[in-house]
Amino acid sequence: MNILSWNCRWLGNARVVRVLGDLIKSHKPSILFLIEILSKGDGVKKLNKKFGFDNYWAVDSVGRGGGLALLWDNIISCEVVEASSNFIDVHMLDNNTSTWRLTGFHGLPERTRRRELWELIRTLSNKSSLPWCIISDFNDMLEEKEKNGLHKHPQMLLDGFRIVIEDCGLIELDLTGGKYTWEKSRGKKDWIREKIDRAFAVAFWWQKFPLCKLKVHHTIYSDHDPVNLELYSIDHPKTKFRFRFENI
Repeated sequence: MNILSWNCRWLGNARVVRVLGDLIKSHKPSILFLIEILSKGDGVKKLNKKFGFDNYWAVDSVGRGGGLALLWDNIISCEVVEASSNFIDVHMLDNNTSTWRLTGFHGLPERTRRRELWELIRTLSNKSSLPWCIISDFNDMLEEKEKNGLHKHPQMLLDGFRIVIEDCGLIELDLTGGKYTWEKSRGKKDWIREKIDRAFAVAFWWQKFPLCKLKVHHTIYSDHDPVNLELYSIDHPKTKFRFRFENI
């Protein structure tokens, strides 16, 4: 199973849609999570039809910003449990064997709202005991080395986000394909790069998907790069075998 997540900024841009089509063709995601779509449900409905997904769920944009979309195929069982302007929370039935939980998350860039969003992560953590993975654009970092630029990231914000992750029992998935997922002012003196698109999961989820892989893919049509999560379940459906004697 592949899960593709991207803060695409604007689905009304034909180039962005074309790049998204190339990503879908290359990685064949079963689930697609999009952030900052700047679109209403009708736009996501058209996108769903264009790229051949079977189902979708949209959170409309408000004003000039926001908007979330989740698209998925019928080959997986996916139930949307709750959604808001900052997340879409779903339950997944994997191979008809067990249920786990996936949350597509969008952390806002305003630093004045960081505590509010940290508390939201805590609230989501307490809603269920299912194996849980939370993915996408957190707009937060854990360490200073996750930023490259002129100004250091405030230690208070680093500490606050790290404490939330630890309190929720979350473990980060290693990111391959590059160190950073977002950039601003490329090639200029004030060029900034940060690792803010990422994924975390609880230990119980790791036991289910120990071979998972998270990779960043670079694109020039958004300041955010898409990340792709590949899952390999170790759950196998139980099969009944009929006992027989062997002739020797």
